[in-house]
Order: sequence, then C-alpha cells, then structure tokens
Amino acid sequence: MTCNMLQVENNLGRSLVIDHSSAGANKFRQIDHRSIESIVFQNTKYTIKKGAKTEEVEKTTKDEPKWNAAKLAVGNWFSGTSYYQAVEDKGD
Repeated sequence: MTCNMLQVENNLGRSLVIDHSSAGANKFRQIDHRSIESIVFQNTKYTIKKGAKTEEVEKTTKDEPKWNAAKLAVGNWFSGTSYYQAVEDKGD
C-alpha cells in the first residue's frame, strides 16, 4: 500500500493514512502498527528484521532491585559503571 500518514494513535496502536492505491472514493484507512513490514521515510527504506531472537526475561517482583549486588565489582575497568568504596576519614 502506498499512503501518507495523517495521524498516529499510540493508545490503540493504529495510524490514520490516506491510501493512494485505493480505487474507491474514501481513501482514509487505519493501519495496525503490528502489520507494517517496511516504511519509506525521506527516501530511506526501513524494514523489520525477520527471525530476530527472542530473549527470555527473568520474572522479577515489584520490590526486587534491578541488579545483583554480588556482581558489583569495585575497580572493574571493563564495567560500564564505576563503583567506588567510601572510607571514613579519621584525620583532624
């Protein structure tokens, strides 16, 4: 379908478009975002990658922290986050 987008409704997951390939008088259509396979935007075609791997996500409860405290490493140079230990200053 060749169309131009007029309005996006994120709550319902649909977009209102004008269908240029329609032969009828009413060219307004609603498109479900899950059914889109490719989009051309500013002369660049974007396609959905087929066969992407799905990861299983661990189920967590609401009150659990999002990190494992046992894996936090002080001075780990290869970590994306730096962790430091605070020491008490017993000076003057």
